[in-house]
Amino acid sequence: MSKWEYGGAYKRHPISEYEVVTFDNGSKLKVHDIFEPLPEFMKEADLIFVDPPWNLGNLNTFYTKAEQIENHKNSFEKFYKRLFTLIKDISPHTCYVEVGKEYLPEFVVEMRSIYPKVTFYNSTYYKKNPCYIVRGSNKKGKQPKLDGIDEADVIEWICANEDYECIGDLCMGQGLVGEHAYKNNKKFVGTELNHKRLSVLVEKIYKMSGKYHKA
Repeated sequence: MSKWEYGGAYKRHPISEYEVVTFDNGSKLKVHDIFEPLPEFMKEADLIFVDPPWNLGNLNTFYTKAEQIENHKNSFEKFYKRLFTLIKDISPHTCYVEVGKEYLPEFVVEMRSIYPKVTFYNSTYYKKNPCYIVRGSNKKGKQPKLDGIDEADVIEWICANEDYECIGDLCMGQGLVGEHAYKNNKKFVGTELNHKRLSVLVEKIYKMSGKYHKA
């Protein structure tokens, strides 16, 4: 049995790799490998927040936890290039990407290849570990002041305060983006490699009296 059970939500709300989960407000989720063709519904996002793997070791840990060791990667550059290609294809007016120090310069360069306005914020995860959040935008106006704020609080602020119709996340994880969007009566779309992690979000919304179906 896998040691990465995530509270067993996947047993109560199972999701197969072929199913799209649709919620009562039109939000959608799917189990998906970023190297596969992008689900069409992801192009509904006009805002993105994504916390992807930060280096090759981190990337392969994601595949291990998803019980896909046979799909381990040998190039982190291929991964982040693919990530930014998908962001460009989705074409949200504003995009936030979380990253560690090691690849911060590369992520800033990639964001500048898409957006005219780019900045990054010093942040933390779990309230103590340093990280960065890169923001790119096509929209006029001042950049929000988010420096020094923990990434979980940044996500909460984005979902409550950014101007958007639908927020997307290409590495949804256990679904903090989707959870806060739903709490703010906003639509979200998301993909995630690990079905067990995605079921955690489904259960959170179910406990908020949200309804969903799978197709």
